[in-house]
Amino acid sequence: HRERIFDPFFTTKPVGVGTGLGLAVCHGIVTSLGGTLTMESAPGRGSVFRVTLPVAGAFVQAQRSQADWT
Repeated sequence: HRERIFDPFFTTKPVGVGTGLGLAVCHGIVTSLGGTLTMESAPGRGSVFRVTLPVAGAFVQAQRSQADWT
């Protein structure tokens, strides 16, 4: 399932239980912010999801000075 884990509507739950949107939505938000969402998994050991985001302020525009407003 690893190759489809972030696909919208992919789920391993029975029909009518969940929508399969959770990881797809998370992936979309993280990547839209310039980050990555990865998954590592080992049978019998569980899974690790890692979110990496750019340094805070990387998308912030420079503040305009008072002189720029006049």
